[in-house]
Amino acid sequence: MKNLTRVLLVAGALGLTSTVFVLYRLLTSPEDDDDEDEDKRQSATSKQTVIELDVPPKAVGSIIGRQGANIKEIQKTTGTRINFKDDNKSDKDSQRTIIIRGSAESAQRAELIIRELVANMPVVLTEVMFVPSCALGRIIGRNGDTIRGISRSSNARVFIDRTKDEYRDIDREIQITGTREQIDLAKTLIEEKLQEEKVFRAKKSVMEANRDKRTKPSGDNKNFKREETPLEKTEPGPSLHTDRVCSWPSGREFVEVYVSSVANPHTFFVQILTSMSLRLDEVVKSMSQYYATERQEDMVDIVNFGDLVAAPFDQDASWYRARVCGFLGDDPDQLDLFYLDYGDSCYLEKAKVRVLQSQFLSLPFQAVECELANISPKDGDSWEESVVDRFEQMTYSAMWKVLMAKLVETKTLSTGEKIHLVELVDTNGEKDVNIAKQLCEEDLARWC
Repeated sequence: MKNLTRVLLVAGALGLTSTVFVLYRLLTSPEDDDDEDEDKRQSATSKQTVIELDVPPKAVGSIIGRQGANIKEIQKTTGTRINFKDDNKSDKDSQRTIIIRGSAESAQRAELIIRELVANMPVVLTEVMFVPSCALGRIIGRNGDTIRGISRSSNARVFIDRTKDEYRDIDREIQITGTREQIDLAKTLIEEKLQEEKVFRAKKSVMEANRDKRTKPSGDNKNFKREETPLEKTEPGPSLHTDRVCSWPSGREFVEVYVSSVANPHTFFVQILTSMSLRLDEVVKSMSQYYATERQEDMVDIVNFGDLVAAPFDQDASWYRARVCGFLGDDPDQLDLFYLDYGDSCYLEKAKVRVLQSQFLSLPFQAVECELANISPKDGDSWEESVVDRFEQMTYSAMWKVLMAKLVETKTLSTGEKIHLVELVDTNGEKDVNIAKQLCEEDLARWC
């Protein structure tokens, strides 16, 4: 009996142990399996790195590139996948988040490339400049052509708010957006247009002032007689056409002039500010429009010394009145031209000139040859280049700034050409400057 009891106790103990073991396995096995699976998942994801990178909104375009070219190239080069989070897509002022997926090395490489793109991205600025309202038309141009050209040339965004009230006596605001270089170029192009407007208005104001001072022209005033009696045709041949050059106004001690071309202080050309000098702009514009179309009747076949022709100047697209002064060497197809309204000269191929039509001859030629009176070169008979440069600077050559000129004497050459000996005075500063006197004081010339 005691043995049976011992056996039952042992069996019961064994049964209890088995039960406890089974219960232990049931309770512990799911947790162990989950840990093992988690370890496997961590191992798989550890092969791919995910990097989130915040970038300023203005950099998004540079990172993506045109039609996605930049971001595609980064993905191809680094072997990553790159996309933007859509969280702040609607907010243009908030930073955008880039998600980079790939191996640790490739993701970090892509991140470095993007950071360099952002760091090297040019700083986009917005600057404001103010211009006179009266100059807006010249800056904007016909149908906005000029301002669009400024934007294209500079790659800057140029904006003028034309919805505001226009008051002619206040300055108008122009907003320019771009890099430092783009803004500077746009401002330079706008300044050029402002200078053009300034020159035009300077001419106009002087003309209006002179109109008030002038009396009705007498019948022997050649300037006005030529306006009333247009020439019918261009005469070929050796005539120098000196009778067609604008004459010096009489009855006035000083006249307003522009110095248009300088060879040296003893040979330079001026335009006298009269109503006719304003008409010159109209003549050049009309000629440029007319000769923009090639016509068989305008072609030049034979050219002789002294012939009048229509010609462009160097790289200038406009057309001007010119006289044939000779030929380059023995080549009859290379013409030496003198531009009758400005005093400039250049060589030009015969094929590039045209017959000067009669409708462009009514206005007298505006370039008047002058010599600075009472001075000579400091040493010898020729002018040093440095003196010529200084003289050009003092006379604002081709800058269309008004000087006062006093006629001292007129010399007539055997050819019939007239040279006017003049005194020039610059009245643009606080003090009037006699240019001949200033050259002598600077030891660049001597009195004679």
